[in-house]
Amino acid sequence: MFEKIRNTLIATSVLYLLLGIIMFFFPDMVIKSVCYLVAIMFLFVGVSGVVMYMKTNIKTAFTSFTLVMSIIFGAFGMYVLLNPEAFASFLPLVVGIFLLVDSVSKLSMAFDLKKFEYKNWWQMLIVAFILLGCGLLLVFKPFEVSNVIVQIIGAILVVDAVSNIFTIYSYSKVEAFKKDKIIDEKNLSE
Repeated sequence: MFEKIRNTLIATSVLYLLLGIIMFFFPDMVIKSVCYLVAIMFLFVGVSGVVMYMKTNIKTAFTSFTLVMSIIFGAFGMYVLLNPEAFASFLPLVVGIFLLVDSVSKLSMAFDLKKFEYKNWWQMLIVAFILLGCGLLLVFKPFEVSNVIVQIIGAILVVDAVSNIFTIYSYSKVEAFKKDKIIDEKNLSE
């Protein structure tokens, strides 16, 4: 059983290590690849919906709605295919706006805490400014931040792969120790 676990961990570690290195050193390529994958998926859904509409003999409100949605999906897929950076920057932009709104609410909470004479009100103020800074960064530099996020994920995968390899090494030592102990006990009993 240990052999199977070890082989699985080795395979997983190698995969994580490769993915982590690619994500860390080539974040642009990873982001664009994900964008292209999403674009192809939407194009496929759009084209298959149009083809299904063309093959349908009975045209109903539902089939017409399906045609419209298929055209919208196909157009969105084409847009993402031609503008992967715009799509990649969309999600960090939304998160950035959320953080800006949240930072304003935290600022008001901090001042409320100060008004109620809470002695550690300044901690909420620090959190609000950190959120404000992160929000502004995500709003004004969304694509650059996306690269950093991909690099962080890549670094985490590399660390995970190295820890898996260390785990395999440690367990191998434990297994070797157990085998030696069993052999020694057999020799003593004889």
